[in-house]
Amino acid sequence: MSLQSPTAPVPPKRRVQPAAPRTPSQLLLAAGGDPFDHARATVHSALGAAGELLGFLPREQEQLRQRFTTIVSMLEADRRMLADWRLMLTEQQILGSVTPPTWGEYATLAGAPAGRTPVDPDARAEPVYGFNAVLGHVGGALKSATDALAQFGGQIGSSRRFLLAGNVATAAAGVEHLAAMFTAAMWDYERPAMPTLPARSGRIELRASPRARPQTRWARYARVMFVADRVEFTTAQGRRVIGTDTPIAYLLHVAPPSPVDVLAPYDPAERYARVPLYDALGAVHFCNEAGLSMGAIAVADWLVQPEATVAQSWSMAPGAEYLRAHARLVWALQATGVTAGAATLRVPIRRGVAHPPMADPDRVRPKTKTGSTGLATPTNPAATPIDVVADLIRPAPHLLPYRGTGARPADAYRRRAKRGNTLNKDTGPASPLNGILRWPALAAIIIGGLGSAYLLANTWWVRTCVVLMFAAVLEPWLWWLWAWFRDHDLRRMKAVYRPGSAPGRTLRFARRAALLYDGANVGIRSATGHEAWLAASSDSDLGLVSLQRLMHEGQAWAFALTDRWGHWRAVLPAQDWAPGGDLSGLAGFAQTAGLELGDATAAPFPVTNDPLEESSAFAATRSMGPRTRGMVMLGIYALSVAPLTLLGARTATFMLFLVAAIALTPTFLRYVWNRWLDRRPAPKGAQADPRTAEPLQMGTANTGA
Repeated sequence: MSLQSPTAPVPPKRRVQPAAPRTPSQLLLAAGGDPFDHARATVHSALGAAGELLGFLPREQEQLRQRFTTIVSMLEADRRMLADWRLMLTEQQILGSVTPPTWGEYATLAGAPAGRTPVDPDARAEPVYGFNAVLGHVGGALKSATDALAQFGGQIGSSRRFLLAGNVATAAAGVEHLAAMFTAAMWDYERPAMPTLPARSGRIELRASPRARPQTRWARYARVMFVADRVEFTTAQGRRVIGTDTPIAYLLHVAPPSPVDVLAPYDPAERYARVPLYDALGAVHFCNEAGLSMGAIAVADWLVQPEATVAQSWSMAPGAEYLRAHARLVWALQATGVTAGAATLRVPIRRGVAHPPMADPDRVRPKTKTGSTGLATPTNPAATPIDVVADLIRPAPHLLPYRGTGARPADAYRRRAKRGNTLNKDTGPASPLNGILRWPALAAIIIGGLGSAYLLANTWWVRTCVVLMFAAVLEPWLWWLWAWFRDHDLRRMKAVYRPGSAPGRTLRFARRAALLYDGANVGIRSATGHEAWLAASSDSDLGLVSLQRLMHEGQAWAFALTDRWGHWRAVLPAQDWAPGGDLSGLAGFAQTAGLELGDATAAPFPVTNDPLEESSAFAATRSMGPRTRGMVMLGIYALSVAPLTLLGARTATFMLFLVAAIALTPTFLRYVWNRWLDRRPAPKGAQADPRTAEPLQMGTANTGA
């Protein structure tokens, strides 16, 4: 694809500030990288979406055409004014500061707003829910941002340029979502596709996006199941059913979800990674007859490779008309299975640019506890939870979450503020006891070590400190081991295909990458241990039926696992998954899994964040066990106190060295292991080109786990 090349540079790490971003400039800085580049890219994307809408609008929509023509002229002016902006030295210093200034801005709700009135049951009265109200607000915000940029944008040395760029980027993002959603609604009306028939099996199942250890079990078991009269959810939060008490009247597609992707790292428990195209693909609400949302899902949460799924809409027909809004908001729903799910429910899919009111708002409101320091107070505004306006049902965390006191907003704020400090003692994520144990850890090491060395060894409080210092270093590792083994898959696989070493790939890929078949489902394991599971023979609608070799100009560049509708469920680079041109193992795996073999013509496409690519930003955000800095600091504390006990009881010295060994030895071994896995072995002689168009023949695959 040009699916990220193994030698491609790793995307810049996104900066996570202590306080959750709430103003336009903070949201801009939280996006990572050069904020001015991000603002220019947002304006460019908004211009593309608005241009698509203007080219697609019928003549009867003259008033809307005039409004968007005005918006396009303002975006063009913003693009010209931002074209030469580069980061100055003072601005780079602000980016490196712990808490950037806010410049007196007002807080803004990131993403689609919450509607104040229920959705009109008559789709003809309001084809796109909330469009007129949101268009007026976004148009006014864009005009104010453009005027301010024209007036103050020439102050080159002013750090307030972040404020100006943030206001423009926020307004431009709103324009993009408005234009794209209206274009999708017009496509539904002007070019309706052949109606999707209800599922042959009576159910449609959506499978979760990739998860890494220790959350891979939810890639196997989390799902959304559409049946004739309800929708059933199996997630890490348990089982939930929508539609039994109150029937589902229609699905409402809104972009972006709430909270938006940029806020994922600011979850107090730090559960989620940033998912590719999360904002662009939007969320689907399950609405009742009264126009209230009974729950919602984010479309990107139920795709293995969102960017590859969207790219298929034009890759297989490069000469056909292409609308980005169609690819992201129409095609993506079809490829995910949401369209088939709506057909099974026998309800329509509607569009919106605002989230409908919730039928049960208490589901997303924080539960207050008397005297809890984790709640917002006038003296601690940083502890205010992120505003959520949708009851979003997510499959499961991507990461091992913080628990107990560590999952409170105020504690999360303090943790993020100290994350770069040398003396940071954060050893999480771990059990609910972690937040209690790590705070007195330093005092426990000093008091327990010195007290045990001399005359106080038999006192209760010294013994308590000894217990605390051992618990502080043992608890994070024991919790990680328990989470790791709990996530272990004990099933015996019917077939396993391992591509082995590939040119330019790391040992991590050679040891871990594999295709798995358990008799009913096909699993994909990436180099970083991320797993995605797709139905095969167990699902007669969205299950995999074929393995297609994607050809372009006589060369194979990827393999696609496809369902009976022809949708790509996953796309794997040919040079990695069939190294040296050896197709026998891959073909043998397909035979065992009951997949047909064939070729298809498709143009390669760029992918910037592939969840199955080890160098992607998504794959880099995974749990690796207790934090290195915290464990090293506890080990150093113990080693620093140990010399002071040499004149006392040898038992105290031994205990301190034992504490240091427990803290440092696993940390060092993990570092060495990861460095070894990151090695890229030298090529072993000449190999055939895996892209040559040889006949795809049947072969054998490894059987058994």
